[in-house]
Amino acid sequence: MSIGKSTGLLMLTLGMTALMLTMGVWQLSRADEKRQLLQEWRERSDIELELHEALALHSSFGYRLRVGGLYLAGGDLFLDNQIRDGRVGYRLVRPLQTSFGLLAVDTGWWPAAADRGLLPVVSPPPEGTVALSGVLIRPWQPPLALDGAEDPASRRIAGLDPAALAQRWGQQVLPFVLRLEQEGGMAPPVVMGPERHLGYAVQWFAMTVAVWVAAWCFFRRRHET
Repeated sequence: MSIGKSTGLLMLTLGMTALMLTMGVWQLSRADEKRQLLQEWRERSDIELELHEALALHSSFGYRLRVGGLYLAGGDLFLDNQIRDGRVGYRLVRPLQTSFGLLAVDTGWWPAAADRGLLPVVSPPPEGTVALSGVLIRPWQPPLALDGAEDPASRRIAGLDPAALAQRWGQQVLPFVLRLEQEGGMAPPVVMGPERHLGYAVQWFAMTVAVWVAAWCFFRRRHET
């Protein structure tokens, strides 16, 4: 192999190393973030707030909320790619009209059909004023979401960004999401626990080591010949 090709292979190895180390460090930072969120949830999950109290906080994640309002008809949205017990599904998100604005309510998980073109068939929201109780979660947005990539005519969504939800529902949306209590109690409101992020970080670092071992073996054989 020529010197130019050897240099190219070395540069490729360095580039892959930089990418994999970056991804590994990012996964470690995500693990730290999830640990902090779970700690906040454990500390706050027994504290119940009124809506005006939640709005006055810098961070309301993890607090319980009791709120009343009216569900807006025709506003059902399905948050895609939600895994439960190893099965892919959706979380049904509905707009609740409150005295302080529109609140996104995560009403629960629904399994996805074998045909991904079909959405779950759900009952309409109850009419009249409803009283809801649950835990406040952050308006989660996937890290690789592309602005404007979603079809506005579809009820399938990729994230819970308040600005995107406001475009869907035609009103300003409050800066948090209410996840309702389900049978069996409230599970920690995080999509993926810190241990999963740590596992991914280890994989990225292991692949970095593997790339360098392969590169070292290649250059050693080339030197010997």
